[in-house]
Amino acid sequence: MPEAVATDVVADEIAIRRLLDEYCLRLELGSFEDWLELFTPDAVYEVYKLTLNGHAEMTEVLGKAPHGVHIGGPARITMAGDAAETLQNYLFISTSSDEWNAGWYAREVVRTAAGWKIARCQVKFARKGALPEDKRAAGLAFPIVFG
Repeated sequence: MPEAVATDVVADEIAIRRLLDEYCLRLELGSFEDWLELFTPDAVYEVYKLTLNGHAEMTEVLGKAPHGVHIGGPARITMAGDAAETLQNYLFISTSSDEWNAGWYAREVVRTAAGWKIARCQVKFARKGALPEDKRAAGLAFPIVFG
């Protein structure tokens, strides 16, 4: 039986990694509604010192966000049965300006009847304020603390 349990954990981790991959790709290649399908209906999304509750609030604020390329980095996944916590770094490059930002996504994902979904996402920016181009890396604050 331990082999079956290990196989289930591997399958869950693969499914969660696919969910995280789709997060970035759907923002670029699909519709906003396609992206929202990755979340539970009551998901909480924290960004720009805002806490958005559910699909309606997420659509109202995030549906107006600039478009660009989202590059998701490696993810740390901590499994806990039908839930998991993930931490993933990212880079966003706007397609409408010279702006970019980088940081981390801290997410809580849950198993639903429709598969793994994001229940909570907290975006932590790696830099604060407007820094001159040659000084941007100096704005990175370590260690990173969520909360």
